[in-house]
Amino acid sequence: MGSNSNPIGVIDSGVGGLSMVIALDQLLSSEEIVYVADPLHFPYGEKAKNELIHIVSSLVSYLNENLKAKLIITACGTISSNCLEELSALFQVPIIGIIDPASREAVRKTKTGKVVVLATSATVKSSTFQKHIQRIHSSITVKEEAWPEFVEAVEKGLHQTDDWRKWIHTQLIGFQQENFDTIIMGCTHFALISSFFQDIAETTFEIINPAIATAQEVKEYLAKSNLLNPSELSKKRIIVRGNSTNMKKTIQKYTDLQKINIEAFPEKIIENFINKAQRYCTPASTPM
Repeated sequence: MGSNSNPIGVIDSGVGGLSMVIALDQLLSSEEIVYVADPLHFPYGEKAKNELIHIVSSLVSYLNENLKAKLIITACGTISSNCLEELSALFQVPIIGIIDPASREAVRKTKTGKVVVLATSATVKSSTFQKHIQRIHSSITVKEEAWPEFVEAVEKGLHQTDDWRKWIHTQLIGFQQENFDTIIMGCTHFALISSFFQDIAETTFEIINPAIATAQEVKEYLAKSNLLNPSELSKKRIIVRGNSTNMKKTIQKYTDLQKINIEAFPEKIIENFINKAQRYCTPASTPM
């Protein structure tokens, strides 16, 4: 099998990465996509960097060595902002994060030059979005906010309550009063419900879905590298490490995802990759 027929791998801690699966399916319908979700270690955003590299290295090893992925997307703001450089140095397979594509899209869309990033605690602490955006355009003001409780609500499908709607509406009013006009869903859990944000924001804000921006750049990369799959048949797989209850509930809300069977993560196989990952990483120390 040629490398252009090999799958695209997607990694995230929970349901948020489904936003990337949906975006890839819309732009690259002929590609095989394998999404490895890791609720066993959810949430990634509250973990120490070394621990996170250790966890994710085993998943990248599995996709790279066992499934022969031609490209891996870290569909997670935390991984993309904290571990991408280290992971790229450890593996030869191309690894793409969500930070650069979302940052470029935000710079294109903002009119006031003021951008909000909603993300996990680890992503906000890293200031990666701010660094990338200001590298593109130094005069843009970036406000980064961590909403860890809301990430958990989205993971459990509990975000569409009146209380959460009111709370978000209040936050958006505050952003508007400060003249911000563009919001990046800096966590793919938020990207998955970007239409929910858009409904509340109405026309006041540009909502940047990093999954869509990243999928577009993946398509351009594959075309430039002659790695597009020529087949008209596509296959989508969801492999869950840990409890799949939230994943099963979430995919029922998306017609295009309902036909995908959820597979259990092959723990016996992964033991080999965990051992390899242990050689890559040092023990976790102080939490981020």
